[in-house]
Amino acid sequence: MPTGVKENQPFSAICVERCGGICCDPWWGIISFPMVKEGGLGSISGFRAEVLKNIKARVQRITEAYRTTESPARPLFGLPEKYNVIVKDVRASRSALTINLIAMFAFRCRFLSADKACSIHPTVLGREIRPPHCGWLGDAKAAPGQQGFCRIIYAAGSGEEEALKAIEAERLTSAKSLAEGVDTPEEAAGRVTEAVKSWCEANAPDLLPQEKPSAPGRNDPCWCGSNAKFKKCHGR
Repeated sequence: MPTGVKENQPFSAICVERCGGICCDPWWGIISFPMVKEGGLGSISGFRAEVLKNIKARVQRITEAYRTTESPARPLFGLPEKYNVIVKDVRASRSALTINLIAMFAFRCRFLSADKACSIHPTVLGREIRPPHCGWLGDAKAAPGQQGFCRIIYAAGSGEEEALKAIEAERLTSAKSLAEGVDTPEEAAGRVTEAVKSWCEANAPDLLPQEKPSAPGRNDPCWCGSNAKFKKCHGR
């Protein structure tokens, strides 16, 4: 078992004394989800509005889930500090686009103190009011891919050097995601829209909005190729 980690003790000493609660500063809400657009993009502005709606819905899902268990409940998070929404991949069929997105939201926990300690941790309050999701994190028994897995605690079981490597990896990952994020959901939706539009231009231009051809003038050549003026051909 990792040094400094007691059995069944989530949020061990490693969380505060070693990594400084890095996973809570900021706390990253990460959600993967697909969008399917039958008929392609259709309208660029309409697609952007749909992406924005999806982003806001997932932010709301997180903020509603992370609330204290007391009555009345208090939310752990306000709006994200940064929005980093990535187009993982795009797939096209004859009549539809499937867009797989990864949304990463940087939240600041209202109960994280200046010294990076959790001010509502049961060791502080003497009772548990955190949402269950908080209690899962940092389980010393959790392996990669399991609920409660923390790679810093896991790495600490292999010694000091591995723990330091894991802490640095977490710092770099968080800093990179923050740097690449934007301040508003509108900006994030715009980025997604441009990325999908560019993909379609290169791979599936027929799924982009099609411009309607303007009607020929009366004295212009007819569109049918007869070489007659439009007014004397299909414009009669």
